[in-house]
Amino acid sequence: MNTVPVSVIIPCYNCSRTIERAVLSVVNQTACPAELFLIDDASTDNTLQRLFDLQRKYARIRINIISLPRNQGPGAARNAGWNQSAEPYLAFLDADDAWHPEKIRYQYEWMKKHPHVAVTSHRCIQIAPHTDGFWKLPSDPAAVYVLKPLRLLFWNQILTRSVMLHRMVAFRFPENKRYSEDYCLWLEMVLNGISAWYMDIPLAASFKSAYGEEGLSRDLVAMEKGELDTYQRLWRKKLLPTGLIIGLTGFSLIKHLRRTIIHWVKATHGF
Repeated sequence: MNTVPVSVIIPCYNCSRTIERAVLSVVNQTACPAELFLIDDASTDNTLQRLFDLQRKYARIRINIISLPRNQGPGAARNAGWNQSAEPYLAFLDADDAWHPEKIRYQYEWMKKHPHVAVTSHRCIQIAPHTDGFWKLPSDPAAVYVLKPLRLLFWNQILTRSVMLHRMVAFRFPENKRYSEDYCLWLEMVLNGISAWYMDIPLAASFKSAYGEEGLSRDLVAMEKGELDTYQRLWRKKLLPTGLIIGLTGFSLIKHLRRTIIHWVKATHGF
């Protein structure tokens, strides 16, 4: 088995129905990660027991289970795995998403060839929940480019399920924040001069819409408040000027209105 020095981190909260699909997509990687962290964020269902079942079932990969004493949100859960990881690279996945089998190989090999790059992400797709098999990757080489801070402020191209980064990066997910905590981290890194690169190849998939269906993304108002809070935090750290905050706030509210309308149309007309 081809093993690479990557730690995979999956926060888990009441995810007993979907977690095996996520774990299986890690186990089936052509370049197997050295370790997998499953962090139970004080689930109220049988998720923790399910994690131990998966640990026994997929013993060919080192699965570490962390049980948090109280629910703290996905940022704190990811940090718990990050702080205990031993490998030089980290990759993040959510419990209701999945990876293409080539994801770790493709991303790790690129980062190994470009050691000055601390963070990479890639394109993600949405597929039907009961899709069999894996989606086909394009045959042409993927375009890879650096993400400009200003563009990232208006359009978050860094989805957490796509991220691989150097473990020694000094920043962490904000732990007192439940919405937009990942976006806050990516922006803080980039605004502090850490370069983030984007690979235009679909190496991860979600099985639901980006907002308005299940999980934390169901609450559109809370999502919007989380994004606005992200901008405020960065402003308080003097990473953003006041004038830009005003523009970002207005643009964010317009996006929120658009999402709300789309969600209402879908819910009302079944689109």
